[in-house]
Amino acid sequence: MSLMMDDIKYFVTVCETLNITRASEIIGISQPALSYSIKRLENELGGNLLIRLKNGIQLTKLGEEFKQRSRRLLYEWEQAQNLANPESGLIQGSYTIAVHPSVALYTLGAFMPSLQSDFAGLDFNFIHGLSREMTEKVISWEADFGIVVNPIKHPDLVIHKLCTDEVTIFHTKNAQDKLIYDQNLAQSQYILKKISKRTSFSGVLSSGNLEVVAKLTSLGFGYGLLPTRVAAQYKQLEKLKEAPVFKDEICLVYRPEKHNNTVSKKIIQTIKSSSF
Repeated sequence: MSLMMDDIKYFVTVCETLNITRASEIIGISQPALSYSIKRLENELGGNLLIRLKNGIQLTKLGEEFKQRSRRLLYEWEQAQNLANPESGLIQGSYTIAVHPSVALYTLGAFMPSLQSDFAGLDFNFIHGLSREMTEKVISWEADFGIVVNPIKHPDLVIHKLCTDEVTIFHTKNAQDKLIYDQNLAQSQYILKKISKRTSFSGVLSSGNLEVVAKLTSLGFGYGLLPTRVAAQYKQLEKLKEAPVFKDEICLVYRPEKHNNTVSKKIIQTIKSSSF
């Protein structure tokens, strides 16, 4: 890398840690050297990238914008370095897959065995969170692929439907009169609006993890708002009759410009052709 490319790489590490001390340890250079590197970038760009705080740093508006562009620039640079022998470079590389944790439980097993067999030299990194957050990871170049629920159309993304699911209310026999759900999910809000006029519960149990919601529901602590594929892990759960249903689409999302190489295309085809 040239001196400027090193500066950009260092800046990205600072963005990931939001701490100059930690970033310098990861990179393996002194704090003054790292600070001088950032200053070189700021001089080139004509503005401040960082705001120094007592307990770390915060990116400026310019810093936020440059962070996104830096990720893309570094990716394109890596691609350019592999032009002479793209296959060998990519097969020894790594891919990051952003996936909702509940979706990961029933999708990764469908295609990871094939990928492990076909590309033994590849490393795979999984990051988890809400589907809208995972989609943003793909848009911002932080993840190569996303497997997400109901992605919103975006001009930079290819969206391919993999399978469907349904979110509704599940319960066990003699379940307590409580409602158990994840307040952060749009599906939960939709179902709550549908049932509010005809059904009332004595209380609420809330969790940001659908596996926890499913477990509590299976123990009879209440009525759980769950995707059918998640509820299927517990045989004692049954759907509440005439409960409202929210239909989900589970999709593969990716930036097409990142995947013009043979390996990426094979990975995409493997995921698309898997049975979920």
